[in-house]
Formats: sequence, structure tokens, C-alpha cells
Amino acid sequence: MFTTVPMKSAPGLDTPVTEVMHRGLVTLPASATLADAAVAMRDNGVHAVLVEDAAATRLGWVTSRGILHNHARDWTVADSLSAAVTEAPADVAVTATLAEAIDVFVGSGVSHILVTAEDGAVAGVIAESDLVAFLAR
Repeated sequence: MFTTVPMKSAPGLDTPVTEVMHRGLVTLPASATLADAAVAMRDNGVHAVLVEDAAATRLGWVTSRGILHNHARDWTVADSLSAAVTEAPADVAVTATLAEAIDVFVGSGVSHILVTAEDGAVAGVIAESDLVAFLAR
């Protein structure tokens, strides 16, 4: 069980999310395999990939933990990636602060959030670990 302590006074929480986000985003189609996701994570040095359907609708994140949960499955089966989504897509506006991003992380329980422009386009992504690293500086 987690106890949330208000951090509104922590230094730097008024920093724009754009200062911490990563501009690259790794996406895979729902028709991809678990092996495709594992390779994409390894090759891009990320812990999650965003899964999209054929219409580019965001289905959610397959995380490294989600890959491990599927360790006993055949990783080469097509269309297995959509079944491995472990986190719903969550987002924060490109104008948001780190305090607002933390609220999204805590409120949604996800480990990655998209940073989106006003038109819905993805500007970047923030992982929880990015915020922890920023706060520990």
C-alpha cells in the first residue's frame, strides 16, 4: 500500500513537462508479436512500447513487466501484442507542469504518459523514472 505525501513544495515541480519528456516514441501495431516488442525495447533502450490499432488508435502500453508476464507464451505469434497491453494510455498536455504529470501518474497508476499537443499529436513521453531522476537531482 502506498501513502501519498503532498509534494507541492518540492523544488522544480513547476517545471514544464517538456523539460523532462523524451521526444522519441516507440510504437508498434497491434498485429506485432511479443518478440517484436522485446526487440524494440532492447534496441531503443525503453521499458515500454505504445500499441496502436490499424487506425492509429492508441490501445495502451506493453511494458517490460507485461513482457515478463507473458514469458510462457509463444512470442512469435502474430496479434499477440494487443493481448499483452498492461497499461491504458494516459496523457498530459504539452503545457503541463511536472506536478500535473505526477498527479496523472498517481491517479492512473501507469508508468508512462504521453505528452500531447492541443491537436492531440504526441510531442513526447515521460516515464515515472524520468520524474524520479529529475526530483533526485
